[in-house]
Amino acid sequence: MNTTPTTKAEIRAIALKQRDQLTPEERTEKSRYICETLSEDDRFLDARGIHVYLPVQSEVDLKPLISLAWGMGKKVGLMRVQPDSGSHQFEITEDTEYMTGSRGIPEPVNAERFDMDQCDLVFVPLVAADENCNRIGYGKGYYDQFLTQNPRPTIGVAFDLQIFPSIPVDHLDITLDGIVTESRFITPS
Repeated sequence: MNTTPTTKAEIRAIALKQRDQLTPEERTEKSRYICETLSEDDRFLDARGIHVYLPVQSEVDLKPLISLAWGMGKKVGLMRVQPDSGSHQFEITEDTEYMTGSRGIPEPVNAERFDMDQCDLVFVPLVAADENCNRIGYGKGYYDQFLTQNPRPTIGVAFDLQIFPSIPVDHLDITLDGIVTESRFITPS
């Protein structure tokens, strides 16, 4: 019997189950390592502005990196998903207030539009990825659509247990420029 996952749905289910099994302490520690690695990357250091996500459920927490970016004077953008499945980008600051959106995602409520012309790097959440920097998200296509409309250098962030040897991809999937985990920096082959 073949137990290797072959569909996006199977891989997504396995990756989410494994990620959810990390303790809050493990997630915090691994997220800290990931943020440290990202903070030393030239693309981050040279960026005028970055685009981020806020963690939901058991995702990698980029809040330490966001705070560092503000301290360095960088602009920070965040996606707000629209009812029509599109998205708008907003600039967040230390004073930004959030509400929980319809999909359980923190969304800025008192923020101005983010100037994507100031964005030099996008940090992308993912559910699973492979050694060639292909990504599986939650299945709604928000980031693939966003990155198609706003091509920028992209770095995915994940825990090691979310990386698979290979995953299925289709013509709508965007390959990332790199993925950072708590133990390595993966680049496409």
